Amino acid sequence: MTAAPQAAPTALDGPIEQAVGDLAGLHHDHHAGLLSEDRAALASAHRDLGTAETAVAYHRNVLMQLSSGTHLVDAALLDRMSRTLRDLAQAVADRDEKQLRAAAALQTVRASAPPTPPISAELAAHDLAALLSLAAGGTVREHLHTHRVSVRTTQGRLVDYMAFQRLEHHGLVARDTSRDLVVGQPVTLTDAGRSTLIGSRHRAQPKPAAPARPAGAWPAPAHSR
Repeated sequence: MTAAPQAAPTALDGPIEQAVGDLAGLHHDHHAGLLSEDRAALASAHRDLGTAETAVAYHRNVLMQLSSGTHLVDAALLDRMSRTLRDLAQAVADRDEKQLRAAAALQTVRASAPPTPPISAELAAHDLAALLSLAAGGTVREHLHTHRVSVRTTQGRLVDYMAFQRLEHHGLVARDTSRDLVVGQPVTLTDAGRSTLIGSRHRAQPKPAAPARPAGAWPAPAHSR
């Protein structure tokens, strides 16, 4: 049996995996009829989003090929570019509609999931440092060609992506998934993240120690009579 072509990555791949696990497993269980109604709706919406994202990538690549400089610039080329632009605009509109549908299905799955236990007060130092660096905000972005995902703070510092995923899993940070991952999704601390950060600062404050006399210091002078 010939394998189906792989759909293009979508902006919701990461959030869906965090909510339901491996995407391949989700779609396998969907085809096998093993999913609940809300998860089946999410799998269907994600499949349609992947198809729409593939169409966007196709028309974008056609436009790039037409404008690469290898074709004679004439009326025929301009006509093809104009038609390709219209097709690309339609594909983007369809992708955006499918993304809203998938985001709504994901929200339904999240709402029906049992609450995540609160994060332990003993947050790993590495994760706490990542949380602190994102206090002023940041951006999650996927490289257009390598599809590598990275996280940077507003000051341009790189944040460990695994640490960011743990923070996101615990609900300490959130990103704007309505924006394309290639363009960049803004990251902010949630109320839980801010509370965790404030609590860690309070725990980190050292208790004032009694002043110690330097080694070898002379005894205090006796009071005059």
